[in-house]
Amino acid sequence: MPEVRVVSTALHTLAVVVFGLLAWSGADGIRSGAQALGVPMLIAGVAGSVGALVILSSLLRRRHGTADQRVARIGMAVAAAATVAVGVALAPAGWERGFVIAVNAGTGALLAVFAALAGK
Repeated sequence: MPEVRVVSTALHTLAVVVFGLLAWSGADGIRSGAQALGVPMLIAGVAGSVGALVILSSLLRRRHGTADQRVARIGMAVAAAATVAVGVALAPAGWERGFVIAVNAGTGALLAVFAALAGK
């Protein structure tokens, strides 16, 4: 099933790029003074990009269900929880608190979903 491998490789490559852009966005948010959104996005972006890259490298070597894939998935799941926890801890007081928490919870949830589905 070479066509499945091509599609999986393309999707994991796209994930590396998307999570890299998320990390870049988080770093820019930190630089701009929006730590409540920047730090969690940086955490999720770096974890997702590194995790997707590890899984992509094992897929290119035609290995599935390897220890490095499991470690990458666990790392992304831990980072997803950290994204939400840091987002709640850094959320400002006031009317925007709920928005910041919701954005960070959504980012953490997307990372957790990717961790569960990556490499399949």
